[in-house]
Formats: sequence, C-alpha cells, structure tokens
Amino acid sequence: MANENGDFHVSSEIYTETNFRSQTGVNGHSISKFTFLWPEESAKAHSKKDKDGDLVVVRRRKSCLELEHSQSTNLKLVGLQVWRGALLLADYILHQRDYFRKKTVLEVGSGCGLTSIVASTYAKRVICTDISEGGILSVISRNVQRNVRKNIQVLELDFLQPEVWKETLKSDQDAGIDYVLAADVIYDDDITDAFIATLDHLLSHSNYPMKVLIALEKRYVFTVTDLDTTAPCFEHFLKHFEELRYSRGWRMEYIPMRTIPQYFTYERVPQLILIQITKVPI
Repeated sequence: MANENGDFHVSSEIYTETNFRSQTGVNGHSISKFTFLWPEESAKAHSKKDKDGDLVVVRRRKSCLELEHSQSTNLKLVGLQVWRGALLLADYILHQRDYFRKKTVLEVGSGCGLTSIVASTYAKRVICTDISEGGILSVISRNVQRNVRKNIQVLELDFLQPEVWKETLKSDQDAGIDYVLAADVIYDDDITDAFIATLDHLLSHSNYPMKVLIALEKRYVFTVTDLDTTAPCFEHFLKHFEELRYSRGWRMEYIPMRTIPQYFTYERVPQLILIQITKVPI
C-alpha cells in the first residue's frame, strides 16, 4: 500500500499471523520476540532414570530471539523486515545443527540478522552481510549485541556492487566458506540476476565443497501474458539458473519442507521452499 508520501510500502505477512509481543523501538522500528524451541537432543537423554528407576522426562527448553525490525518498508528496504524464508532457514539450521558445527557461514541479504544469529549458535564463524542503505547494517549489529553473539561479523555486501564486496571477502574465500545462506532475496529481477552472479563468483572461486541454501516464499500473481497464476520472480530465477548450471557444474535440489521440524513460531505456507545448490566436482 502507499504511505502518506505516495511511496509504495509492503509489510511481511507474519506480523498479522503471530503475536511477537512487539514494542516500539527507536527510529520507528519495533522490538519483537521470536519464540522457538531448542531441538530435542539424542534419545539417550530421554531415557535417563532417577534413583527410583522412574523415567525422567526431559522437557524441551523454550527461548526467543529479540530483534529490532520494521513493520513496513518500501521495496528497496524490505531487509528491515522479517520474512518467512528466514524462519524456515533458521528451522533447518536447528534441525541439521551438526552440519554447521565449527563451520564458517556466510549469509547474504541477511536483513535483520535472524538466520545468522541462529547459525552462530553452532558455527565457528558467521559473516552476516547486507546493503548499507536504510541503516540495515546498524540494525543487524544491534540485534547481534542484543542477543549476545560474539562470533558474527557484520559486513556490507551489495549484489549490485561486486567490485566492492569481492575484495572485502577475498581473504574469507581463501580461508574457506562452508555454507552460503540466503533467505527471501528473490523478489526483483535485477537483484535476482545480481544474486546469481554473486553465487557464480562464490562457487567458482571456492576450493571447498561449499553449499548454498536458499529459502524463499514463491509469490504468485495473475499475469495477462500467461493468462494464469504464476510466480514470475521465482521463474526468472530458475530460467537464469538453468542457463548456468550445466556450464558451471551446479546441482540444485529441493529439501522437502515436511522433513524440517518447526522450531520457530510462525505460519508455514505451501509456497515456502528450501533449495540447496552445490558444485559438482569436475
């Protein structure tokens, strides 16, 4: 919808579906609590018995991340909001936590930093990146401090300015990035093209078995051209990805959402998907 200045604003659907106990923060932002359950540990932990021989029930611990974010923004600053893809990707990290232990993780288009903060629970190091506009990097830094994370580095990475971030990340690529994370970065064709170019550079210059995880919500619209309901942004991504996958040796697979337990409180919708991209050894 348009605000009083006539600018077109959008708002993440999750705010109306779940009570995040939001309070008013600085700069017109909100401070919200994103509740989640810690994963169950091994079945062995649930088979403990007390001194009388009775089974001890191990209860799952509830916790929350406290995040600063916007309730509504223009399209250029949607990273100031929290979207479903970040929550799904966070669920996956909690579920497959052993994959991330002692690893180096790079998140691109990190938004408010939710996914990076979750990854930092297990990873050795997390590089949390986004554009510098709208104070996004400052919001991430405050969220990192608010949730007391010590192993997260906040850097600028703008898909549209590769000449800047390539030099910034050069030493990190040489040291080895194990996972690249991206949540809800596919919503504009120009940004999508730049995102694919970013992945191309990262995968092409990595001597490590790097994995890319992309979570997103497909946005369906009715188009006169197709006379049907389509997800044009996602289809644009697939088209350009296909143009490169064979020449670059990329493999893409969908991770079924039903295989990922839900730890965070939000509404999962059928349009949510999680994709893994790897480079096939030549």
